[in-house]
Amino acid sequence: MLAPRFDQLHRQPGPFFLALGGAGMFGANLYLYGSGGQWIGIDCGLALEPTPSGDNRVSVPSLEALRKYDIQLSALLITHGHEDHIGAIPYVWRELACPLYASPFTAQLIRSRLAPELTWPLLKEIRPLQPIGLGNFQVEWVPVTHSIPESHGILLQAAGKRLYHSGDWKLDPQPLVGELTAEGRLRSLGREGVDVLIGDSTNAPSPGASRSEAAVQDGLSDVIRPRRGRVIVTCFASNLARLHSLAEIAMDCGRYAGLLGRSLVRMQSHGRAHGYLRSSPGFIGPWELGFLPREQQLWICTGSQGEPAAALGRLAAGNHPQLTLDPGDTVVFSSRLIPGNEEALGRIKHSLKVQGVHIIDDDMAPIHASGHPPQEDLRQLYGWLRPRHLLPVHGEDHHQQAHMTFARTLGIGGLVPRNGELIDLSNQPARVAELPWGLLEVER
Repeated sequence: MLAPRFDQLHRQPGPFFLALGGAGMFGANLYLYGSGGQWIGIDCGLALEPTPSGDNRVSVPSLEALRKYDIQLSALLITHGHEDHIGAIPYVWRELACPLYASPFTAQLIRSRLAPELTWPLLKEIRPLQPIGLGNFQVEWVPVTHSIPESHGILLQAAGKRLYHSGDWKLDPQPLVGELTAEGRLRSLGREGVDVLIGDSTNAPSPGASRSEAAVQDGLSDVIRPRRGRVIVTCFASNLARLHSLAEIAMDCGRYAGLLGRSLVRMQSHGRAHGYLRSSPGFIGPWELGFLPREQQLWICTGSQGEPAAALGRLAAGNHPQLTLDPGDTVVFSSRLIPGNEEALGRIKHSLKVQGVHIIDDDMAPIHASGHPPQEDLRQLYGWLRPRHLLPVHGEDHHQQAHMTFARTLGIGGLVPRNGELIDLSNQPARVAELPWGLLEVER
């Protein structure tokens, strides 16, 4: 494909779309939009690539395209606080050198990752459903339900076109923590007209509708209540609804709950500070919990993807400093296995079984809910928004292709973008040029 022309990047109104991560892959989400020479970015995440040892190789998007073609971002907009959407900021933000816009909770998560002794660009806190002008763009954050609070889709208006960048989302009438999806605003956007939707493809191959967090709480309660020994639940640290549910379940089942893993402790602290975790007594310290009878202990730990250095990996190896498992204990996997982690997680499950520990996972009981939309959720949202065209992102190629195929059954056109492709959105989306892209390995 041709290299981009100067006028495409610096003069034409477009608008244009360019993914430098997140298209054809999971992680490293970085999406650029350009109009009349002005460029803004949405999200800036890292990618985790499993290694044979079970550890993860950490990579961030390359900014070679920006340097080579003299593209300067005027703003970086953040949809939500997951690592694959904010994790690259400490590594690349100084080079981007532009203001960053995020919700208060997400802004706090970003600040906690930035070295306090360094000078960082301006971080502005947004208010949902209140449009702001950014040069050639008008921008509005629209609340959506996901597995972390303050998640948003972003409406962009530029060059007479209305673009909706979905971010990560699902439909959940009972999310337990965080806001409901702003259905009324999404319906009004559909009436006003959406030219292009840039959408989450993670669960596009999956039929059906999303499971609610309220249903997960019921499932976890049914699993935990009859257990007689110690119960350990592993889940994603960022899922505050899951932490809320487990604190409630502990009280209902006559147990006390504690946290193992720095990311869980950090997220719980941020959640309480922003009013998202209010259960009392909440979580007690690990040393205090460890002295209680086994049948009164409920531990929540990191390591659901088989990371050997995380809390669950150390428990399986028998070298955790604060807890040793006993035969008859139960480990509950309230999480989804991310492809690539099968071998590492298999080793941990084998070690647990050798120790006489019972294992319960999502194949055995309804104890996890994805934060991404399957087909019935897609059908509902697209019925509200009525987009003319789709660019499926946030997934590997077969997720994107499934998303595009499903959208066509709804009468929606579009194309499947690849990282590095410059796509003209001024009419029907069209590939017009190709820019360099790649991933750079970093140390965490």
